[in-house]
Amino acid sequence: MLECELKFRFATFVEAQELISSRGIALSAPVEEENAVLDSLDGSLSGKRILLRIRNAGGVTILTVKTPVEDSRMKIRKEYETEVCCPPQALEEMFAAIGFRVARRYSKTRMTGRCGDATVCLDRLHFGTFIEIEAGSPEALVEAASLLGLDPSDGLRENYLELEDMAGGNV
Repeated sequence: MLECELKFRFATFVEAQELISSRGIALSAPVEEENAVLDSLDGSLSGKRILLRIRNAGGVTILTVKTPVEDSRMKIRKEYETEVCCPPQALEEMFAAIGFRVARRYSKTRMTGRCGDATVCLDRLHFGTFIEIEAGSPEALVEAASLLGLDPSDGLRENYLELEDMAGGNV
């Protein structure tokens, strides 16, 4: 599946939440997410800009692989996800057996809603609050950003680990 994504940083959670609600977008209840990013011992996945992640969100374990970003104007890449019926720790142990280790961990609280053909996420991490827009096409991403009054050219293309490093905090 094609993933098109932009993030927008906000000074406060309330400011971001008010913007979303002012556009008539209903958000889900908050979900706590625990994320483990895996890599080989030599760091070959990150070196190739490939993401291998295990996410636990609301008791559901999701395995994700993301390919390198294909477009520099917005974050566009292929994403493969599947729900896994074992706990995250068991999945981490399976990957460790074939040479992958947890390289980084991060947590966030996420609320989601729909805006046109895009998903709008209100994310709170220990280093900031972000609105993340995810869509299956660049056009849907731009349309959702415009509906929110956000300029796509101001969107952040970095992932949360890169943004955390830029903020000076490392999990």
